[in-house]
Amino acid sequence: MLTVREAAAALREMREDAGLTQSALAAKASVSRSFVADVEAGKPTVEASKLFDLFQALGYEMALRDTRSGEVRW
Repeated sequence: MLTVREAAAALREMREDAGLTQSALAAKASVSRSFVADVEAGKPTVEASKLFDLFQALGYEMALRDTRSGEVRW
């Protein structure tokens, strides 16, 4: 993912694939439903640590990949 909009689309798809509502995901990640809605809307000022909490609640982790070599660094 290179943009907030890409992260937003990915999160929405993962949430829907998991069969969760925004409220259910918010409860699992200990964030508000309005935060989930802001992320899914692509709001560019969302708090990064809470964004990571949402992906973790869905069973995913963030990794950094070198765009030139494709190597996952972290």
